[in-house]
Amino acid sequence: MPKHHWLVTGASSGIGRAMVVKAASQGDSVYALDVDTNSGQALAAETGATFIHCDVSSSEAWAEVIQTMIEHGLPDRIHLNAGIQIAPPNAPLSDYQFAAMTHERYRRLMGVNVDGVVFGLEALLPHLNEGAAIVVTASLAGLVPYAIDPLYAMSKHAVVGLVRSLGPTLAQRNIRINALCPGGIDTAIIPEEQRVENAIFMTPENIADEVAYLMTVEETGKAWAKVSESKPAFIMRAPGDKGER
Repeated sequence: MPKHHWLVTGASSGIGRAMVVKAASQGDSVYALDVDTNSGQALAAETGATFIHCDVSSSEAWAEVIQTMIEHGLPDRIHLNAGIQIAPPNAPLSDYQFAAMTHERYRRLMGVNVDGVVFGLEALLPHLNEGAAIVVTASLAGLVPYAIDPLYAMSKHAVVGLVRSLGPTLAQRNIRINALCPGGIDTAIIPEEQRVENAIFMTPENIADEVAYLMTVEETGKAWAKVSESKPAFIMRAPGDKGER
């Protein structure tokens, strides 16, 4: 029997893929959610995970996911990881600026980065048991200014605020929620023009290790900054928070 049952969004690539591989290699069962069916099915074949096609920005899609889980087993480790930037990775850097925004791109950004978390929590929380743990992939851009892509920064600040605010409420049910806020990671989300020569990026596998660790911590409602592979994530204290740093 698996020790834990995972749900991972944005599972077909980057951090999500690394998390699915890690959890499955430990003998845990995994629901791998993504809009990329081909990559998701290939990942399922490789790892034994259960792939579910899901557009996280759709509350209707989440309702279907929950129905599947009610029939086959509910998760106790939830990694809400799906995320995009305002422009595709092959776009020129100017396309990431506020002045270049299109409403279509803006709505898609907020749909994945914010609605994907909100709708996911809305669907999952009524069904989670005591002791469940949730980690949301945010970003250092959710803690500090990020002039390259201001709207991405806004979406990640929103996620951090939600996690910090939900922590005390979910603690009453013994459910923990934390946000992991990594710096540069070697994934497709970082446009080529943002890749400074000789820059050192963290690996998705390293971030997956941090996610697995945050599933076990006692703290809840915290934003954890991750700035280097060689150093563990640490709590970034919110104004008025007299707890840990």
